[in-house]
Amino acid sequence: MQAVVEVLTALCDQHQHTLQVQPEAEGATVQDAVGKVLVDVTNPFSSDLSVRWKEGTSAAEVLQQTLPGTYVYKAFNTIGVEHMAHPNGELIAGKRLSMMFAGPAEYHGKCAEIVEAVGFIPEWVGPIRYARNLEAVAELYVHLGSGIGGVKWGRNFNFQVLRSTH
Repeated sequence: MQAVVEVLTALCDQHQHTLQVQPEAEGATVQDAVGKVLVDVTNPFSSDLSVRWKEGTSAAEVLQQTLPGTYVYKAFNTIGVEHMAHPNGELIAGKRLSMMFAGPAEYHGKCAEIVEAVGFIPEWVGPIRYARNLEAVAELYVHLGSGIGGVKWGRNFNFQVLRSTH
């Protein structure tokens, strides 16, 4: 099954924490996204690298409100860029990496296909409201990887989902 990904540019004003959606293609409208699966890969970091919206929601939730009728998912935001090309985990422990994602139940299989096609193990965490938790995980990843606050793990780690096989 082929997954269709429509590309929209989401611009975050770091000072106002507002979101504007601008169509990428000339002549495209927000209505062109209706009925489509859209994967939000952003993290709305502030200047202090916190990832909070004043509304208490995630960027994906704001995007969903801006694009009613679009199936918005949050994915690919909780891992360092160097691991995107190595979902097999060779830079960490040599085990395939999991990728958590959030979004509506209706088409979470489509988003899982996209995650799987990139090479990660897809792990759906629930509806779009849980995107705010994934953004918090991303904030923690930056904190641990960068040494902000005195703790520095480096960047060769992943928040991995492990499940019992029983």
